[in-house]
Amino acid sequence: MTDDRQDFGVLLSLASVTFAQELRDHMHDAGFIGFTTRTGFVLRLLLTEPLSLRGLADRLHMTPQATLKLVDGMALAGFVDRATSMRDRRLRMVQVNDRGRAALDAAKGFHQKFELDLAADVGEAAAADVRRALELLANRTPVSVPGGRRSARRR
Repeated sequence: MTDDRQDFGVLLSLASVTFAQELRDHMHDAGFIGFTTRTGFVLRLLLTEPLSLRGLADRLHMTPQATLKLVDGMALAGFVDRATSMRDRRLRMVQVNDRGRAALDAAKGFHQKFELDLAADVGEAAAADVRRALELLANRTPVSVPGGRRSARRR
């Protein structure tokens, strides 16, 4: 007997692409051009405290060079500011500004609507099952994101 269902990994990837594209469209329409899912992760991290570029890179499990490119884009889009650290004047800290907070609020609103729309399409019980499955998968990530959980990287 053959399994005619679409490959699970492909479905998961397509669902992620669909979510990201709809989020980008929503944020663009709301005036937050350049906002991506990665932007949201970084803003959530920075809401708890301003971080140095190195500190942010460590939390994101990215190279400092890649993090600098990401932060430069976010600063250009107006989501974050850089300021000299009060503890160590040699450090430049990255911090969320008012526009970044407003963008994150708009993104959270989209997230809620996306989940409600899914529940309307498949039913509340099925949507709750999807959420539980996504939470299990998300708990495997080594990246620490406020609003998510962090666990040890699986080997």
